[in-house]
Amino acid sequence: MHELTEERLLAMWESGSEQGPRSRALLLATAAAPPGEQVPDLSLAGVHALLLGLGERSFGGRFPCGAECPACAEPLDITVGTAELRPSVPPADSPRTGRLRAAGHDVTYRALTLRDLLAVDSAAPEARRALVSRCVVRVVPDVRPLPDAVVEAVAGRLADLDPGADTALDLTCPCCRHSWPAAFDIAEHLWAAVEMYARRLLHDVHTLARAYGWTEPDVLAVSPARRRFYLEAAG
Repeated sequence: MHELTEERLLAMWESGSEQGPRSRALLLATAAAPPGEQVPDLSLAGVHALLLGLGERSFGGRFPCGAECPACAEPLDITVGTAELRPSVPPADSPRTGRLRAAGHDVTYRALTLRDLLAVDSAAPEARRALVSRCVVRVVPDVRPLPDAVVEAVAGRLADLDPGADTALDLTCPCCRHSWPAAFDIAEHLWAAVEMYARRLLHDVHTLARAYGWTEPDVLAVSPARRRFYLEAAG
């Protein structure tokens, strides 16, 4: 696994600033993947594992975030540990495809991948159908577009094939005691950490450039501890 240095972090932030959430997820996961790994073709659980590993090595094992109780609208400040989000590793002999029969059709399907998410506009009216259709490897007798019953049957089985695809937290409101599952977007929270660090780092570069005439490479070459000293000395 590659480590996320400050130089790489700034380059990643610059590259991803104008991209959408799914492209940013690809950017982050690629930074965490071993050389040669085809990240777009990984299952979503595999992508999440890469993102969690990158977050742990770069920012520690905890994500601060917030939520709002759907029952009483009480705001909640939450710190989520990466251990709570880490998908379980499936056995090596786990099936890579699933089979079912629906509406008179025998269907073979696979798990969603990041490539599927990148290929489908999430705002499109038929986005859900398009994603599920991409997961259908074979249908007998063949028919396109897929019948609604087939789409719904496959959609209901995808989570079983890739249990770590969806990340959610079980939350309880301390005020009204209402409990609910809250979706947690790992890539979104990791990107927020990258952006916060990048902006703080660039502010340090700006301050030290004005104070000492240093260039950005000059500032990044100084260790964070020494950099803090120079920042304090510069007032």
